[in-house]
Amino acid sequence: MTLVWRLAWPQFAAELDGSGNMRTGARWNSPGRGAIYASFNLSLCVLETLAHLHPVLRINLPVLRAVRIAIPDGASRLDIELSQLPSDLAGPKAQRRCRELGDGWLTAQEHLICTVPSVIVPQERNVLINPAHRWMAEVTIVATETFRFDARLATPLG
Repeated sequence: MTLVWRLAWPQFAAELDGSGNMRTGARWNSPGRGAIYASFNLSLCVLETLAHLHPVLRINLPVLRAVRIAIPDGASRLDIELSQLPSDLAGPKAQRRCRELGDGWLTAQEHLICTVPSVIVPQERNVLINPAHRWMAEVTIVATETFRFDARLATPLG
């Protein structure tokens, strides 16, 4: 089995339905399509979460839950490579391309997971899980624990 991590608000830690980003969409999915975002390493989850925190929350960092998820052996995966993306990963062209590729993966329903390069650390990979895939019933949460950001990561006032 493959183990991945996600950081979640405590009230959503037990949910693996992709509803958190279904309404607004995210980098790899358009509005109306849900995906579960995770990483192979908890440290990359920390960076990704910190990058997406509203500036007000960076002053007094929230307490989250670190969720360890097991992906079943035999689950197929799609790997999206840097070579498939524009060189400016943070630009609008890349955002459109990421959503195009992610929406295609979600629509095809062929692969339970899709690995993608992190925009923050392109040498590392994030993991997307398709909550509508037929193998989703085999995906399990194996552990959750309280996660506190190191106070040195907080943005000081003023």
